[in-house]
Amino acid sequence: MRERAVGGLATAGAVALAVLAPVGAGYLFAGALAPSVTSRDFPWVTARALGIAAYLSLSALVLVGTWMRHPWRSSWLIGHGESRLRVHTALGAATLALLVGHVVFLATDAYAGVGWTGAVVPGLAHYRSLAVALGVCSLEVMVVIAATARFAGRRGTRHWLAVHRLSAGAFVLAWAHGVMAGTDTAHLRWAYVVTGALVTVAVASRWVVAAYRGGAGRRALAGTGRAAR
Repeated sequence: MRERAVGGLATAGAVALAVLAPVGAGYLFAGALAPSVTSRDFPWVTARALGIAAYLSLSALVLVGTWMRHPWRSSWLIGHGESRLRVHTALGAATLALLVGHVVFLATDAYAGVGWTGAVVPGLAHYRSLAVALGVCSLEVMVVIAATARFAGRRGTRHWLAVHRLSAGAFVLAWAHGVMAGTDTAHLRWAYVVTGALVTVAVASRWVVAAYRGGAGRRALAGTGRAAR
């Protein structure tokens, strides 16, 4: 009973941290700029702050999700499996919530040059059309992933996993969107470099190690078959 209670508290703490960290980062960013922001600029700055928080949350979401299926996860025990799943779920909810705020503030800002059509249809924004289009595509992919998450562990899991693997592509689109659309990219370059490198290493190592182990397993099976003959 005590172990279960401790495990529950640890999971609750991890989930709270997963939600509050990116949200707090976004609001700290907005608060730091608040003294120099006019009422006309406030929606834009708030949208940008929420966008940065969503990007940080998405980075953590992809890293945790990649590690949950990484071949090395059994060798490097980082958290309990159930805790990782709950953190992953919490990060997914936080990312979508922050993105909704990001889109709403941009779409309702008369000076942003995005509007509702530009916020939901790629290529229709007047402000940095390509950069915004990449963000819209990333958001739409994430919505599809979230909508199909309820099929995890049920029939059709193989198809759900195929959709879920699009999360790496959604991250790439979000990364490019942030770099190209942000007016403050120069000040955030190290954040983009570090998060991009971490996600790239995590995803690439997972694919490479899984492919290597799969090839080694097939070679071992083929050798056993030849020996049996």
